[in-house]
Amino acid sequence: MVIWLSRPREAHATSNTRKDKNEPRVGLVGDIVPRETFGMLATIDDVYGRVEAERQAILAAAQIEREQILQAARDEAKALVASAAREREAASEQGYAEGVARGEAQWIERVAALSADAQRLQKGMRNRMAELVMLAVEQLVRAESAQALFARATDTIDRIVEGSANLRVSVHPADLDAARAAFGEFDARLRMLGRPVPLAVTADPRLERGACVCESDLGIVDASLSTQLDSMRAAIVRALNTSLKTHSAQAETH
Repeated sequence: MVIWLSRPREAHATSNTRKDKNEPRVGLVGDIVPRETFGMLATIDDVYGRVEAERQAILAAAQIEREQILQAARDEAKALVASAAREREAASEQGYAEGVARGEAQWIERVAALSADAQRLQKGMRNRMAELVMLAVEQLVRAESAQALFARATDTIDRIVEGSANLRVSVHPADLDAARAAFGEFDARLRMLGRPVPLAVTADPRLERGACVCESDLGIVDASLSTQLDSMRAAIVRALNTSLKTHSAQAETH
């Protein structure tokens, strides 16, 4: 007995199978095989051979497809890893840049705060130094004789003496003698210079001790001790400011 496996065109075809003449059919026949169908018969070994060949072909195709799928998966995984690395690097760079920017901003704020603190400290030190210097100067000045104080006052009235018709000096009654002595020397000096000016020194009880108000037809000058001390204080503050600015500039260059 044999079996056949083929795509017969006519052999043993039925009305149902003729609709698809290429439909494969398996048949079992007796010991006598018609001549027209003999070429389409196969033994069991032939069938196994064909099945094995098809199986191997299917396996080979499946293996190829499997390798292609795996390679595609590997490529996609590499692409995903590379993309993730780029994103991580970009995020790291962005985070670093943001951190640097925050650090710079904090540093600038801190420097500004320290600068403001330093300026406040310098200003306080400057004012305190000015007060200490002025205290020492005032003590020295007040320790001087009244005549010496009025003699210093004569140095401030030149601008209302030159070309004036007269000069009147008002002081506290207790300072009258000292003022007359000091301005008497001043009057003698003017005469020696060929600039004589009629001068009168009078007492004014409304004034404080150390006050000295000089008046001419050209204007009035307050040459009192308090005014002299204020002028000294302003000069000391200016000198301290200049010294601090010079010191700060030198510190910045180093």
